[in-house]
Amino acid sequence: MARQKKTINGYYRKTFMYEGKRYYVYGKDQKELVEKVTQKRKELEEGTQKHENPTLNQYYDYFTELRLKEQRPATIRAQKSQFKIISNVEMENSKLFGELKIKDITRRDIETARQSLIEDEKTPENLNICFAHLNHVFECALLDETISKNPCKALKKLKRESAPIAENKHRALSEKESLQFFKAADERNSIYLNVFKLMILTGMRIGEIGALYLTDIDNDFIHIRRTITRDIYGNYIIGDDTKTYSGNRDIPITPDLKQIIKRQKELNNMLFGLDWTDTLFKSGEGELLREYTANREIKRICKAIDIKKFTCHAFRVTFATRFIEQRPQDFKILSELLGHKDISITLNLYTRVMKENKIAAMNNVKIITS
Repeated sequence: MARQKKTINGYYRKTFMYEGKRYYVYGKDQKELVEKVTQKRKELEEGTQKHENPTLNQYYDYFTELRLKEQRPATIRAQKSQFKIISNVEMENSKLFGELKIKDITRRDIETARQSLIEDEKTPENLNICFAHLNHVFECALLDETISKNPCKALKKLKRESAPIAENKHRALSEKESLQFFKAADERNSIYLNVFKLMILTGMRIGEIGALYLTDIDNDFIHIRRTITRDIYGNYIIGDDTKTYSGNRDIPITPDLKQIIKRQKELNNMLFGLDWTDTLFKSGEGELLREYTANREIKRICKAIDIKKFTCHAFRVTFATRFIEQRPQDFKILSELLGHKDISITLNLYTRVMKENKIAAMNNVKIITS
């Protein structure tokens, strides 16, 4: 007898038994769920050959269904995109990589697929992420005895060709760059000015800012309880919680932050009316605040004032950098303010900032020897 329930991610799940084994099926609505249950039963009744040696694509569908219980929809969607890059590679036998039987895939097949993607000018950084996910898929197949050996395990990472993203788009802005940027954003009456200021003064992620309601803010704290995310189909939604458990945090409100919130409320009243009760920070079109549109505005401003372009995340890094420079002893407080799930992430940033400061200090020391 099949049992049905709705998961915390908003999807419907039905379980049923077949030959003593329980199966799980997921759907975004009742209609899709019924169709998937019917399809699954048909596959099982037609025989077990498909399940004994499925194609990589077939196994990946099963792998994804299992992960729906434990992973965020946004994570599932992103990893599906990574898998698709590899599975759509055309192999020597004119089959797509994903159409190969999972037991028949060799390390040579994997290296051939990767070489094809390199020739298509995919970056080493991106390919390393994609093939790390593929390795995870094969590890799961090994664990449930679908395969006897993981052909992806010994694959070496490709060498990085470009500078780490922390050195360019996600870099900390210099004080001069910050002043130039915010002056330009103010002069052009950027609708995202308050968003940019909130990010650089708190280190909040843009998704967290976009999910803020007035009820999340009191006289003393900004209470971060959720973030904007994407469901498995790629739609932007306000999630039920933050990116990580430690992302659920409270940020003290300073006088500067009170002014930003006040100005944003006034802007909302002007744009959307006095009875506005939706999220506090919106896109220029009144929709959910999205990183892409904010980054596009940053790019325009950078081009206008002729500074090296960066992304929203640079504001978060800049906040952390200035905090470390001024209060290096309080790195644990910084970790809590940033919502890092692991303090080692904060310590890595601390080490990098201190190294840069040490180099700058050494270069400024003038000692006469002759």
